[in-house]
Amino acid sequence: MYDFIRKLEFFDWWDAGWADKSARNLKSIQDAWIMSELRDAEGLRIGEVGGGDSRLLHYLKERNSCVNIDKFEGLGKGPKKVPEIDGIEVVQAYMGDFDEALEDESFDVMFSVSVIEHVADEHVNGCFKDMARVLKPGGRLLHAIDIYLYEDECVMPRIDAYREAVEMPGLGLRWHTEPVIGDQTKFRCAYATNSDQQLAYACSLVPSMREMRADMQVCSIKMALDKE
Repeated sequence: MYDFIRKLEFFDWWDAGWADKSARNLKSIQDAWIMSELRDAEGLRIGEVGGGDSRLLHYLKERNSCVNIDKFEGLGKGPKKVPEIDGIEVVQAYMGDFDEALEDESFDVMFSVSVIEHVADEHVNGCFKDMARVLKPGGRLLHAIDIYLYEDECVMPRIDAYREAVEMPGLGLRWHTEPVIGDQTKFRCAYATNSDQQLAYACSLVPSMREMRADMQVCSIKMALDKE
């Protein structure tokens, strides 16, 4: 699966109770997708990549063994303080470090929400290679990835880079369903988006992006792969 989250999907997740109805941002939409995929997870070892102050592990830890994988260095406006939450293990590492604390083939699921877009271009391949390393055969990889889309079709190298990274020989990853997006794309009204209120708040944090944000929408890729 390599597609955009759509509004109709989110409406279904909202009705099913998988969305935080008090939130009004893209992360809540992405969370709902992850929960829709993992709603029946039980007895699994689940790792959240760049989990920070994780919202989802609080729910998933009730029936699974959960690990928050993050260095807590504030990357992407994330937290710098390590949370202490009963039932959630913390490993202070980045995927791509090949940290020995994360053993080969030790996770049933690896997922992230609004994280992969913060990985530097030169580290994207290593990040996915490391995640493939720690994933068990038959395991799942789920990533909700922020992407800026415009009205006019344009080339987006990162879209192509993500696809190339997971299709590298030797990783043993296969798409859960056939990808439907390529490196050239544009915004469509059917896509779920961040709210304008959230964009205005983001502009207050990074004023230099104000003009750019006025001409685009922040949408989310949904990426799902299985380990052979």
